[in-house]
Amino acid sequence: MAFAALVAVLPIAAPLSASADPIDPSTADESISIWLRDVATKAPVPDISVEVKGKGFDETFTTDADGRVLVGLPGPGDYTITVDDSTAPPEIGSIPAAQNPRTVAVQSTNKNVPANFLFTTAAGSGGGGTTPSDSASPSAGAGSSGSSGASSGGAGITGGLVASKIVTGIIYGLLLALASIGVSLIYGTTGLNNFAHGELVTFGALMGYLFSSILGLPGFVGIIAAVLLGGLYGFVQDTVLWRPLRKRGVGLVPLMIVSIGLALATRYVYSFFFGADRLTLPNDPSPFLRIGSVSLRFTDVMGAVVALVVLLLVAWVMLRTRLGKAARAVSDNRSLAAASGIDVDGVIRWIWIGGGALAGLSGVLIAYYQSLRWDTGSQILLLIFAAVTLGGLGSAFGALVGSMVISVFMNLSTLFIPDNLKYVAALAVMIVILLVRPQGILGRRERIG
Repeated sequence: MAFAALVAVLPIAAPLSASADPIDPSTADESISIWLRDVATKAPVPDISVEVKGKGFDETFTTDADGRVLVGLPGPGDYTITVDDSTAPPEIGSIPAAQNPRTVAVQSTNKNVPANFLFTTAAGSGGGGTTPSDSASPSAGAGSSGSSGASSGGAGITGGLVASKIVTGIIYGLLLALASIGVSLIYGTTGLNNFAHGELVTFGALMGYLFSSILGLPGFVGIIAAVLLGGLYGFVQDTVLWRPLRKRGVGLVPLMIVSIGLALATRYVYSFFFGADRLTLPNDPSPFLRIGSVSLRFTDVMGAVVALVVLLLVAWVMLRTRLGKAARAVSDNRSLAAASGIDVDGVIRWIWIGGGALAGLSGVLIAYYQSLRWDTGSQILLLIFAAVTLGGLGSAFGALVGSMVISVFMNLSTLFIPDNLKYVAALAVMIVILLVRPQGILGRRERIG
């Protein structure tokens, strides 16, 4: 009887005892990553008191020199974050009342749940968002939604800030290129504009989350699993759906509509199994590498290195191997390639496997770079298509160049316009370049007649 009473009391006592002292975030199963910034300069705001309350937990912390604080939590649940902005320098203003205090939902084993706050003198600006971070050291899911006051109109722009934007743009461009190359290769060999490619990216991110966050395996295991399962997913898609439709002679427009339907269906399957909340992978938010005023996390550096190595490997495959040469032949003239003895269906099958693997890798690296949701891939699909179109439809190297141009320009544009208009700037530069060079940067003019 006494044992039963003890068991009944333990779940109640545990949270109470957990709140007696701050919890080490490196050993806690759940944690919140808080980041304070000045909306005008994007500079961090240090030495600000932050209170976190919830589930019997009530602790006050102070932001470090990077404007950050990582809070270990006693367990999943809703936590209220209150920033004492009265102690901030008067020139940076305060946090809008609608954003402070803020309640954050933390799921089981969800580490580094992002909570970003922006100090501004303009009403209506806030923190948080789903777009990639605009700083060189973003927290998971970092980003900001701007307003008319979010842009300083060029005021306060420094060399360090410009360098930060360029570095961020290069890193995100490399991650975007992994997904864009798959789209470009599939289009080049089949003519299909695959609107479901974003769901391949999401699949990779979710597989990384499944293996690293839920199963607790090392991060590199989650990355490898995302690549292998992404390739398998691409193979299954082609075998079960796209190849039979090609054999039936279905036109490209109906195929595109099928891809849209597949994207919508797959997206909500993800939502059903993983929920609609933002998810994060285990990640250390502290700076790993500093270059002048630019600070980068370990996952930022490793993600860029992995992406660069894989992109070089793809270039070698396309230029030096029989498969790459066959893929380029099929892309150039499918009928002539078949007449030359090339197994066109086999080439397309390998393109789908490779495209799925690259999308899976892109997804898991993007999840480490920011965070993930059930619709992560669909949110960047427009950027993927813009990069492929800008670089030249069907050109793998064009997709890489287009991704870098789009990403760097998108990040630099936030120096002058609100963050939530950065996609508009990316599409605007695509339109301007296509007006001058309609075939894209590395595309070829079509021969008529």
